[in-house]
Amino acid sequence: MVDIRRYSLTAVVLLVVLRVGIGWQLLYEGLWKIDTLSTQSPWSSDGYLKSAQGPFRHLFRSMSGDPDDKSWLDPDAVAVRWDKFNQRFSKHYQLSDAQKSQLTKLINGPDAASSHDAVLDLAKLPDGVDFAALKLDKTISFVVAAKRLKIDGQRRMTASEKASLDAQVADRAGDDYDQYRKALDEAFTRAGRLSYKERMRAHLVGDPENAGLVGGRISQIELYNQMVNRYEDRLASAELSFEQEHLNRIWSDARAKARDLAGPIMALNNELEEEALKIPEVSQLARGPLSPPLSPIRVVDLLTIAGLAGLGILLIIGLFSRFAAFSAAFMVFGFYLAMPPLPGVPDAPGPEHSFIVNKNLIEVFALLALAAVPTGYWFGLDKLVAGFFYKRKSTKAASTK
Repeated sequence: MVDIRRYSLTAVVLLVVLRVGIGWQLLYEGLWKIDTLSTQSPWSSDGYLKSAQGPFRHLFRSMSGDPDDKSWLDPDAVAVRWDKFNQRFSKHYQLSDAQKSQLTKLINGPDAASSHDAVLDLAKLPDGVDFAALKLDKTISFVVAAKRLKIDGQRRMTASEKASLDAQVADRAGDDYDQYRKALDEAFTRAGRLSYKERMRAHLVGDPENAGLVGGRISQIELYNQMVNRYEDRLASAELSFEQEHLNRIWSDARAKARDLAGPIMALNNELEEEALKIPEVSQLARGPLSPPLSPIRVVDLLTIAGLAGLGILLIIGLFSRFAAFSAAFMVFGFYLAMPPLPGVPDAPGPEHSFIVNKNLIEVFALLALAAVPTGYWFGLDKLVAGFFYKRKSTKAASTK
């Protein structure tokens, strides 16, 4: 057993309070992150890892899985991401076949089996409207039995075709023509809406500048790749302050370019997730938010949350306190290494100004100090655990005599 008389009462109280205080800080941080998991915007270490600097920069950035957001610039990769989202969303909320079709059409657009993207109720087709005369009978049609006006979603009516339909009835008046014009306008608006994949490809492939289709100029995506490669190549050799400042400008320009290129696709992704939530019924939404897919960054996030909450609890209750303090020191030291305030390393974002030693490193020293003293024996469950094993050992020793 540990003799508490070797330490002053003041030292014992302060060290126990320090242990509980750090444990509470870790636990609360973990609980806050856990609470965000039940929202549509769960916490993620993605941004922190991507901004890592210092000697271990590549290690920490690689943990994010996509440190330079290049997967958002690959139309095929984004399409695969959204196909997997379609499957996970449908399975999680147990969508009906009709709901699955609605979500698929939202992502992919209409297919050949259900090509009519816009269907509007219309009592009858007014006199003088002739789709065949304008050679639009394959694009737009009127089903007499169902009393519906349909526009083919795959063929997609153009603005000029819409104008020619309006011209057919420009000089006609009456309720039938007013209803027809209203139905035609709404159907054209619906049919003209691009799917998320079409909008994504329009930005990455259809935009002449992004795709490099303007006078043989380099594509903006390739330009971004070159900017990132140039920064990485020069990072290792930058020693002088002016070289570091130049690199910081290159990196700032590269991140601005990434926001211009990948930002709209990320915004589309968020918009898709929000719009998809309009498809399930209230009873289906009661199943809770859809968890992010298991990925490298997801694993890192879960381990971080578990470490913060678990080690915080152990420190507070004083169970395996030395192990918990050392493990917490190791974890917090990882936070320090991701953005160390070392000479030649860019300053971390935020109001803190440090040189070599920052708050994270101070917390590491405090945790290592706690790992060196038996605070769990002074006030905690370590004393009960030690007493249990001591008593058991004594009983076993007495029975062997």
